[in-house]
Amino acid sequence: MPLRLRMSAHSQVAIIVLSWLLPFGAFVLAGPVIGGSPLKLPLLVAALLIAVTLSVRGAECGVDCAADTIRVRGWVRTVSIPTSAVILVDPDRYALIWREADGERLTRLYAFGRSRRGMDRHSRESLDQLADWVSSR
Repeated sequence: MPLRLRMSAHSQVAIIVLSWLLPFGAFVLAGPVIGGSPLKLPLLVAALLIAVTLSVRGAECGVDCAADTIRVRGWVRTVSIPTSAVILVDPDRYALIWREADGERLTRLYAFGRSRRGMDRHSRESLDQLADWVSSR
């Protein structure tokens, strides 16, 4: 049975807000430097594209498990890992440990990482669900 795990709803909202604040904040701060430059519109479009990309990627951070592949979706890239290669879920390092031809690999699950206050309940439960799913294979 497939398994889909994502960040908690409040984490997703925070990611989306930050995704829009960062590029547009940089654009506003660079305003005095840009002035009336013809680059103003292309930079605004670039900030918009960055904001949309980061908010979509950030909201989709998580893990998708299928019978043959586990996909770890992060902010920048998605890693596909053969399910049969996964050795264990390491909750202390919020990572998947898996075997590849040249040795063991570690793929971090940033969607379920710790914050300054430690690991929240949703992340712990998600890592437990993932560990149960992996061990049932």
